Amino acid sequence: MALLAMMTSIAVPAPARAASGTTFYVDAVAGDDAAPGTSESAAWKSLARASALTLGPGDRLLFRAGQRWQGRLEIRGAGSPGSPALVGSYGEGAKPVIDGQGRGDAAVRISDVHDLTVDGLEVTNHSADTSVYRSGVNLFAKDAGRLENVTLRNLNIHGVNGQGGHSVGAAGLLISIRGNTTPTYFHNLVVERNEISGIGSYGIIMWSTWSRRSGMTSLYPVETGIPDSEVVTWTPSTGVRIRDNYVHDVTGGGITPMHTAGAVIEHNRVERAVRGRTKTTGGNVGIWWQGNDDIVVQHNEVSHTGFNGPGSDGHGFDADADNNRSLVQYNHSHDNDGGFFLAVSFAAAPTRDTVVRYNVSRNDGYEGMAASTSTTGTHFLNNTLYVTDRVVEVKPPFSGAGRYPFERVVRLYNNASGVTVRNNVFVNLAGAGFDDKGGVVYDHNLYWGTERPPTGADHAPIVADPRLAAPGGQDPDGYRPLDGSPVFDAGVSVDADRDHAGTPVPDGAPDLGAFQREVGPARVSGTVVPKGHLERLADRDPATAWVSVPKPRLPGVVELAYPVARTFRTVTLSAAHAASRGITDVEVLTGGAGGAWVSRVSAKLAWKTDDDTVERQAITLPETVTATRVRLVVRAAGSPVQVNEVTLGVPAATGPYRPGPSTVAATTFETSPTHTVDALVDGDPSSPWASVASGVTFPGEFVVDYGRDRRIAAVTLHTAWAKGQGVTDVSLDTWDGTRWVPQAAHHRPDWQELSAKVETSTITLPAPVTTSRIRLTVHAANLQWGNIALYEITTS
Repeated sequence: MALLAMMTSIAVPAPARAASGTTFYVDAVAGDDAAPGTSESAAWKSLARASALTLGPGDRLLFRAGQRWQGRLEIRGAGSPGSPALVGSYGEGAKPVIDGQGRGDAAVRISDVHDLTVDGLEVTNHSADTSVYRSGVNLFAKDAGRLENVTLRNLNIHGVNGQGGHSVGAAGLLISIRGNTTPTYFHNLVVERNEISGIGSYGIIMWSTWSRRSGMTSLYPVETGIPDSEVVTWTPSTGVRIRDNYVHDVTGGGITPMHTAGAVIEHNRVERAVRGRTKTTGGNVGIWWQGNDDIVVQHNEVSHTGFNGPGSDGHGFDADADNNRSLVQYNHSHDNDGGFFLAVSFAAAPTRDTVVRYNVSRNDGYEGMAASTSTTGTHFLNNTLYVTDRVVEVKPPFSGAGRYPFERVVRLYNNASGVTVRNNVFVNLAGAGFDDKGGVVYDHNLYWGTERPPTGADHAPIVADPRLAAPGGQDPDGYRPLDGSPVFDAGVSVDADRDHAGTPVPDGAPDLGAFQREVGPARVSGTVVPKGHLERLADRDPATAWVSVPKPRLPGVVELAYPVARTFRTVTLSAAHAASRGITDVEVLTGGAGGAWVSRVSAKLAWKTDDDTVERQAITLPETVTATRVRLVVRAAGSPVQVNEVTLGVPAATGPYRPGPSTVAATTFETSPTHTVDALVDGDPSSPWASVASGVTFPGEFVVDYGRDRRIAAVTLHTAWAKGQGVTDVSLDTWDGTRWVPQAAHHRPDWQELSAKVETSTITLPAPVTTSRIRLTVHAANLQWGNIALYEITTS
């Protein structure tokens, strides 16, 4: 219904005055630029007059519905928190049309704004001249600082032609940030319910010159014209939401966010990206992203992406270079000629720790899931892939002309490492292969339609018909397992909350594939006083807790009863303030419905933290068991006793997958190819990072991203040969979720050694802070050999 809603527009009449601010009207037929513009009867006429307006808090610039303007609209000014400015329409009829007629780089340009909503316009920018790329709408900022609360919604952007390939510098909706003097980024940027089609480049793309880290030192200069000198320290946009958009029939990629932290790309539909190209080389992807941390890509449908042969992408989804901790879940990928998913990097800017889970891929071509150059830690978990024997045909004059059958269900290119393939369902009607190299781990997958698991590499394969409801159909629900399916309770724990359809993933062994059968929550009872709120132990929310009365009588009992028998090997207790309140001596028993209790294991637990941090302790049983009831006999504990959650699990016997965030480091200094920036956070103070041996310029930066909040009172630098290559002037900032906060300026280490001895220098914060990220700005260093070096960055 959201897609239907964006097709038409019925604007309501607007009052002459907003709650604060002025309403301005533009009428292409009856307007007069000499009029005040503040009433429908005294409206302005032209885009030039409307573009001369600088919007203020509460102001509204409204175009009459059903009318058309030719030329370019410039939107400037800003609202304020709680009193945003608005650009939209009034009257009844179709959306007002801004027709750029190929003028300028965009038909609508929105510059350096905040607290602004643009709602309900139709935009086109077509020209007989196809020698250049152009955009429909360009949201633009340059050296403008933090720009909050911008929303672009209900726009119909179409008919924006150009060279017919793809250029990062052009899109139906282009969001671009430039400059190198004032850190600039958007906060709470929302792009929603737009339809974007018939574009001779990208559908939606977002990027920033504030993107330099590790090996990312340029921003597609051939396509953007931006010199490398303008690409400066990575400063991500935050609170970005791209949702409920319909992007189709574009010659480049569909949706491409870059340089964000914590962005959510959800409920979008992308059809026929990389189609209608006149450029005969290259390729693109339906939804891909670059230079982001902690992006979530979920509940999207991507289909019919074009393909120009091997090496030209053509996938539904792509975690491209310089991403950390991407989460790709609950998506539906189908009929994409190049495949379902690709993770790929530049050699010096790896993409790390990508989780691809609970997705459905059906009838995608050429390859299913792929990991390529320099990617580390790509994890394919609980996906359902329905692979057919269709052949993709690329016709001349395209450079990749040929016929391409489906080649690999899982493909590993070049030096991809740390790949895990676990709990998936593979229906392989093409009989395609699975790459088995680079340390990939296959574990607990189901294979059907192929002769055997990948060279026998799976540690616990199931080769059987998964008994899917209606495979081969267009509805993702047709890939649910039927009663009696071998996928039930056959997986290992992968730290997921819900499946493709929103069904909770229960304690114990999950089902294989993208769909989990309904199990229901555990019923909790016990004798440890008080009994109230015991249900919090099994509510799947570690932020809630059960707390006893002070000094409860022990031993006491906590029992969990499950509506469906659960298979498990571990019982994990989670608690905050665990060092003073946690359970320290416990016996685990299991039982069936109405059966006797069986003692499985007794454990003594040593907790470390005594704050709001939720700590976890896993109790491992001697063997995997199946039971409907679990009893915990609490023999000793802190006072009062606190438990936030009790969960059951089946740990994997092998494999690199580790759920949860990871620590990554980045730098703006040019790095020696033999001493990478990962050394700064590898836990080994004897392994160095080093810059190149000449051309070092200041200031330069190091950023350490911990992936989750931690309490920091001090930061310690470790360096050997420090009098020859150590930093000598450094400032420290911490990230508060939206901006950098200065903590220490111009700390000057007093290095003493010119030897292999590793020295330390500690920067003490004025007060401890909770942060997920720190930044060290180096203003000067010893350059006896032309380079600088740093061996480790630690916190306390």
